Amino acid sequence: MKIVLLGHDDLPSLYALQRVISAAPQHVYSAFVSGDLPMHPETPHDLLDLAKVDARLREQFRVSGRLARPLLDAGILARPNTVAGLGLLESLEPDLIISIRYRRILRSEVIAIPRLGVLNLHSGVLPDYKGVMATFWAMLHNEEMIGSTLHRIVDSGIDTGPVIGIHKVPADYGASYLANVLRLYGPGCEMMAEALQALEKGREPESTAQPPGGMYFSTPTTADIKRFSARGLELSNGRELAEIDAPGDPVAADPGQSEPRNT
Repeated sequence: MKIVLLGHDDLPSLYALQRVISAAPQHVYSAFVSGDLPMHPETPHDLLDLAKVDARLREQFRVSGRLARPLLDAGILARPNTVAGLGLLESLEPDLIISIRYRRILRSEVIAIPRLGVLNLHSGVLPDYKGVMATFWAMLHNEEMIGSTLHRIVDSGIDTGPVIGIHKVPADYGASYLANVLRLYGPGCEMMAEALQALEKGREPESTAQPPGGMYFSTPTTADIKRFSARGLELSNGRELAEIDAPGDPVAADPGQSEPRNT
């Protein structure tokens, strides 16, 4: 299959997309990142610091030689819904689009391009945690379990499409927010690989509509981050690559739990 990968130039996205390519190397991949969004003048300094840590870790990951060529050559697709963006995507004739941490909303014209549709891997349990930094909000709410959700994108709603599978693991409150996010992408990408296998065999992965309810979360404010820090929690500590190099600390070693993944 021809697959277009849409992500963001950050460590979790590159790590997850690399896992997808490694799990299904037989496909032809074209990769694009969303580019930076304008920084709001009220963006908390802690989030700016998190971005700096991520940039350093991302560069270490990039130069480690573990990234596949499509990711090393990834272009920027900041405006996918424009005439130029649509033209680029149409020229690639993708069978499938995979989105992981892509920071743009896909409109109906983009969604209609791939014959097998669009899959998105969200680092949160849907429908409970839609939107931005779902793992941060789950940790702030002291959730026992965090998770990733594989779902279809069928319209321009944010994290609203039919769910193919959800995998949950225990939240590790001794690790940083960024490390907890990275822990989600191993099992999440396994769900993606199973869906790819089904599609390759001509089978549609079974999905279920999301139940009503849930919450949409936006970027944390300075007050939110202070509440997070007051509980002794960290956004990052600069050691998160260890979660990629040697996943499975005493908490992460728990196999977690999956809700039905009918692929």
